[in-house]
Amino acid sequence: MKLQLTVAGMSFLLGAGAAMAQQPAVKTTPLLKTTTTITGQKLVYPSQNPQVTVTLVEIPPGIEVGWHEHPNIRYVYVTEGTLTIEMGDGKRRDFPAGTIFVEAFGTPHHGLNAGKDPVKVLFIDHSEEGQSNMVKADAPALHHGSPVDQH
Repeated sequence: MKLQLTVAGMSFLLGAGAAMAQQPAVKTTPLLKTTTTITGQKLVYPSQNPQVTVTLVEIPPGIEVGWHEHPNIRYVYVTEGTLTIEMGDGKRRDFPAGTIFVEAFGTPHHGLNAGKDPVKVLFIDHSEEGQSNMVKADAPALHHGSPVDQH
């Protein structure tokens, strides 16, 4: 009887070991490692009472979010569609789904959906506790206020 338990125990252990060997390994994919924003600014974090806010935003086709700036760091991860960001100098950059970046801070800009499908974006904001990390800004004189281009 003792021999049967030992054989059964060994079979169980060998079977468990084989099952463990067949399990897929954890996969890590680095998405972003940076010390600067998309405009080259060095990252600076709030020093008093830091707060992190995570928000998922959906922007319908043809919609602009309005001119604004961020007093602190904002991470941006585009999960669907293509987010277009226009800076105060008129330069536009497109960020397709799967793109992650650190948005410019203290610099007027606006985001928009110039495509035909909704854009979904995950924002991770660092700010002082109780303060918004999105402050309305005036449109620069260079911006003509034209509607979003439909590509």
